[in-house]
Amino acid sequence: MLHYLFRHNKDYSRFNIIKHLLKDLTCKNDIFILLPFSKNQFFKHFFKRNRIVNDFFISNYDTYVNDREKISPYNPRAWWKYLQDWVNFKFSKYLLCDTQAHFDYWQKLFGTFKGEHFVLPVLADTSLYYPAKDPIIHEPKRILFYGSFIPLHGIDVILKAFALLEKEQIAFQAQVIGKGQMFSAMKALYEKLHLCNVEMNGLFMNEQALVDEIRKADIVLGIFGHSQKAFSVIPNKAYQALACQKALITMTTPTMYEFFNDHEILMCPNTPEALAEAMKKLINDTALLQQYQTNGYQAFSELYQQTQKRFEHFIHTIDQSLGS
Repeated sequence: MLHYLFRHNKDYSRFNIIKHLLKDLTCKNDIFILLPFSKNQFFKHFFKRNRIVNDFFISNYDTYVNDREKISPYNPRAWWKYLQDWVNFKFSKYLLCDTQAHFDYWQKLFGTFKGEHFVLPVLADTSLYYPAKDPIIHEPKRILFYGSFIPLHGIDVILKAFALLEKEQIAFQAQVIGKGQMFSAMKALYEKLHLCNVEMNGLFMNEQALVDEIRKADIVLGIFGHSQKAFSVIPNKAYQALACQKALITMTTPTMYEFFNDHEILMCPNTPEALAEAMKKLINDTALLQQYQTNGYQAFSELYQQTQKRFEHFIHTIDQSLGS
């Protein structure tokens, strides 16, 4: 049967999505799904590793050292995080990743992986993220960004793009939700730009309230950062926006094309000028906006269904290899 290993059984969306994808699957043998954010559990269950499907998901070392730059690579804490990641990566027999590009990046960090890996997109918890019953297009158009204010997000690019729209006197309303590592710096930039059509108050919002704000929006913004991770992942917010049938604008990366195309998501370079032009495109063309909403939602729905079938098959194949 299936077992789940975790450090803390928190209400993480990734936990819930994996459990939902496998809810109808039965196994003859004991197979352990090591949920993300629990890398120490791999050490604890090391001798079961041939039965463990390890959802590596993120590299703690890369997140803290390279992406968020919170720890110097010469700090002993960085060495420990690297060791955790390296052991989890190199000694797993079965590994889950969110994109092929992210997996390829991990191999550059930790060396060649000799087991079997399965690309499990981030997706979204469809019990929470789904379209509004009676969706409407607002005038002026409503634009939403939400996140934890980390470098990955490129919030400076977003705020400067809003400033360009206001300079051209383009009608829109925008909301920036969240707080985190870069909030103080971004709040200072927000005030410096004297944005009139943008609300950014740094208040905490629970997930259900956030979902309500997504459903009230017309356009949701993805990420526009410059880190290696920004070019290797498709973040939660992208899938959540598509699941709620909202038009998504995000930066152009080869990774996005692993699952989506230009008719489903509006992609642009991660510069204020390119983002402003992309927003104008949808603000000024309601029919095009609706087309992206429809195509994006359909693409998400098909990806979710295909992923569930492929993931079930992956686990079933492991079960068969273990014998009865």
